Amino acid sequence: MTVHGVLDLSTLVLVSCTSGIPEQCAPFLSEGLTFIGPFGIATAAGVHTFMDYFAKMAPLFTKLDLSFGCPTLVFQNNDASVVFIGSGSGERRSTVSPRATLVWCTSMPERPQLVHLHISIPPIEKRHNTLTPISSILDLPDTRIHERASLLYIRDTDGVSHAVHPGAIVYLEAAHQYVDIHLLRETFRTRSSLSSLLEKLPATFVRVHRSFAVNAKLVTSMSTTKILMSNGEQIFVPVKRRTAVRKQLREAMELSPYGDASASPAPAAHSPQEEESATGEALSSSH
Repeated sequence: MTVHGVLDLSTLVLVSCTSGIPEQCAPFLSEGLTFIGPFGIATAAGVHTFMDYFAKMAPLFTKLDLSFGCPTLVFQNNDASVVFIGSGSGERRSTVSPRATLVWCTSMPERPQLVHLHISIPPIEKRHNTLTPISSILDLPDTRIHERASLLYIRDTDGVSHAVHPGAIVYLEAAHQYVDIHLLRETFRTRSSLSSLLEKLPATFVRVHRSFAVNAKLVTSMSTTKILMSNGEQIFVPVKRRTAVRKQLREAMELSPYGDASASPAPAAHSPQEEESATGEALSSSH
């Protein structure tokens, strides 16, 4: 198991747990797993308890505008790896960044197992330029459109159907009549246009160029020429597009990925006009 592989798995676990799909972590959980969750739980043990806890906590997680920092390897030897995921960069406005420490058993490099997970959430969230205690947000009635459990069923070019949670998609990359769907742990290709695929996804997906769209909730930072995703990959942005892309990302980061019943219509995050303005601009992904 490479360092990059352990870091990818750590991001996968954190996003899966906070998206209400802990079963996505199942292949990587040790039978002796222990964990500490962010909502009123001391150390607990067992895979079944883990699954039950994070499934039940899904309604609370979806009340928060979560963003994710980059994973960092803080310890490694022949038998174990420890990964820390902290706050996102200053670009992540009006969001909450869960903090997580993950301890992996890597004595069998080809099959790493998570032996301990500790997730915490800051006690205050910034909403509409106001600091709000997390507890008061969690006490509010859940008025969001309940689409959090919905999956997209996408057929790849080999005829295999993939059940994909939108929150697990890092970015989309168009290639002629195909789209490469980059997930946290894998990539597959489907026959579709980027525009038609984006119509099925939440408004938190931003089309940064005619050939690329990113999940704003998994953007860690944006510099002058590139966007850094939470899995470590980079999407390069043409200089002429950087101001528009930065604005779109900031707007999308403040949206609920599932829509908000009381919210006003969100700005178009992937409009055809933006696509036309980007014609001729070069944008590529670094793997």
